[in-house]
Amino acid sequence: MALRKLTAQQVRELAQSSLLACGASHLQASAIADMLRAAEEDGCSSHGLFRLPAFLEGCAGGRVDARAVPVVSSPLPAVVRVDARGGFAQAAEAAGLAELVSRARTHGVAMMGVANARGMSGAMWYPAEQLAMQGVVSIVCHNSPPYVAAAPGSARRVFGTNPMAFGWPRAGGLPPYVWDQASSVMARGEIEVHQRDGRPLPPGEVGVGPSGELSSDPAAILAGAQLPFGRHKGANLAAMIELLSAALFGSDLAVGQPEGAPFDTYSRGTFVLAIDPANLREEGSAAEQGEQLFQALLGGAADARLPGDRRREHRSRVAAGRPIEIPEELYARIGELVAAHATS
Repeated sequence: MALRKLTAQQVRELAQSSLLACGASHLQASAIADMLRAAEEDGCSSHGLFRLPAFLEGCAGGRVDARAVPVVSSPLPAVVRVDARGGFAQAAEAAGLAELVSRARTHGVAMMGVANARGMSGAMWYPAEQLAMQGVVSIVCHNSPPYVAAAPGSARRVFGTNPMAFGWPRAGGLPPYVWDQASSVMARGEIEVHQRDGRPLPPGEVGVGPSGELSSDPAAILAGAQLPFGRHKGANLAAMIELLSAALFGSDLAVGQPEGAPFDTYSRGTFVLAIDPANLREEGSAAEQGEQLFQALLGGAADARLPGDRRREHRSRVAAGRPIEIPEELYARIGELVAAHATS
């Protein structure tokens, strides 16, 4: 496979210029470009430029208002609500984070709900890490299109892959503890990358084909349905995320959406719970006590690592000059979409 080498700044410039050319506002394009750059810097290619064509098609297809200005309100003292106004979720999340942090500092805990968003959810670790870097503990989740069946034996889609993230600030200036995972066995983007590269999926209950039979063929699963991790355990979490991200603040549930409809034809939501740990204890520090757990996790094996360590190692290598590589086919596809949909 032919590869094109880019710097992190070139990744961002490619994303932003392409989005602007297809009609996105600077506010919308910048939020998406920042996230795609972060994903590529951290080696998360399934959430990086691989996703840019879908954003560009969203701009051009008329299903996303790529020039929307999110509206931030506070219906209750510890609640932030962001109406994405039919725009992309990334701009709406960015618009509300500062107010969320402010209210968490005032009240000890606050929540944010993004409603009426369109397009890709993106990497949930991205806002969780931003919050943790400001000393705020967070839980972040987002409902996604109906791709996931409740259990093997049926291809009836009732959930999204419904990603979630958790962020915890660490003591002594250490990088925060942040994990991000789908409630499905694999993120959809990872399955799509396997399909693109012609690689079979690992054995196990990743998904089912159109008739409900277990499969390790990416194409069959993409046509059928993915499965939740841990069967009913993952399904329970997926249901919780649907309710918190969609029902709580007024976005659409995945269930009931037309089969085969474009994923950005209905509204989606993000839920963020933010906790300021500074004044919750009578003595001691939550971050310092958390280090006891992290040291125990790191002490079990020579190659032990915490979630996020691999991403930050990749980020450091990119900062030191390692190029970001994307398939030439992807680069050409981005150019084709810009040429086809560029606005005057």
